[in-house]
Amino acid sequence: MNDHPPERKPADSDLRKLAELHDHSHMAEVISRIPDQIDIGLAEEFPRIQKGPFRQAIIAGMGGSALPVDVVLDAFCGKIRVPVRSLRHYNLPVEVDDSTLFIASSFSGTTEETLSAIQGFPKNAGNVVVVTGGGELSAIARERGYPLVRIPKEREPEGFQPRSAVGYFVVSFARILFEAGVMDDPRPDLAALPAFLREAPIRKEAEETAAWIKNRIPIVYTDEIHLSSVARVAKIKFNENSKRPAFFNALPEANHNEMIGFSKPLADFALIYLHDPDSHPKIRRRFDVMNKVFSKRQLNHVDFRMWNMPGATRVQRIFAALVFVDWCSYALALLDGIDPTPVDLVESFKQELEKPL
Repeated sequence: MNDHPPERKPADSDLRKLAELHDHSHMAEVISRIPDQIDIGLAEEFPRIQKGPFRQAIIAGMGGSALPVDVVLDAFCGKIRVPVRSLRHYNLPVEVDDSTLFIASSFSGTTEETLSAIQGFPKNAGNVVVVTGGGELSAIARERGYPLVRIPKEREPEGFQPRSAVGYFVVSFARILFEAGVMDDPRPDLAALPAFLREAPIRKEAEETAAWIKNRIPIVYTDEIHLSSVARVAKIKFNENSKRPAFFNALPEANHNEMIGFSKPLADFALIYLHDPDSHPKIRRRFDVMNKVFSKRQLNHVDFRMWNMPGATRVQRIFAALVFVDWCSYALALLDGIDPTPVDLVESFKQELEKPL
């Protein structure tokens, strides 16, 4: 939105060639299959889940197994009847009791924080549900008689990552909350989602945005409502897919503090505002005014771009934004000449962490 020459969109043939060179784990196929994840998740047989009554729900998970919690809380905020929150820690909160629905979530089934948290529950506890792709957590569920919802990662390409399983996790969490009686039926909204995502013109706009970002540090803004469900997830996708530092914040809060931090040109930033047309009108105005003020002050190390989230429903707009960021971060990785799937630094860290002191 600052004055700058239009970016040349990478030709489809160029990106295809780059994908052949660098997309060794077929992430493009994985992103394209997000609508299929939702269809599969809705069609899967579900275990019998106790219907409470529950006064709260806690979903334990880390990384890609935890992010979908925020998506569910945002997308279905009007349907959830009790407080629901995520647990990203080893220990259970002290207030957990039989009236707490506890969902243990781990894509791999080996997440040590989640394995630690579930240890506090006895066999056949009626308030525990497990969501996993296998591993030790799956074994615990079978041994202790907990309802088990499987993430069917065998349906996906080899190298399928937790961060790419958002469709499976969101459907699983939403169905569990519904079956447990703490949420109104999410299935009509979810059932309409795959067709919308297959038809929405998201990918090309995402690729254009990747070309616009170039070598700058991405910053993602949303309104406060979508801060955790969209902006935070977007930041993580740029970290893990594009292998770049990235940041996120919300308007109007950023206008009261973070904005001042751009006064010194310490780096070049690409600020992307993912705009929900249902946001308060002053949020959009704040973004426009921020861009105008930066231009007047010649803070040219920060460039601005807005993308309107398409969709007739809140669920559609949130998923459109998530798919947009997937394609954008994927294309940015290809343009940088790297494979978007591996997270070697994280794996090295885990290996070091497992070594004895």
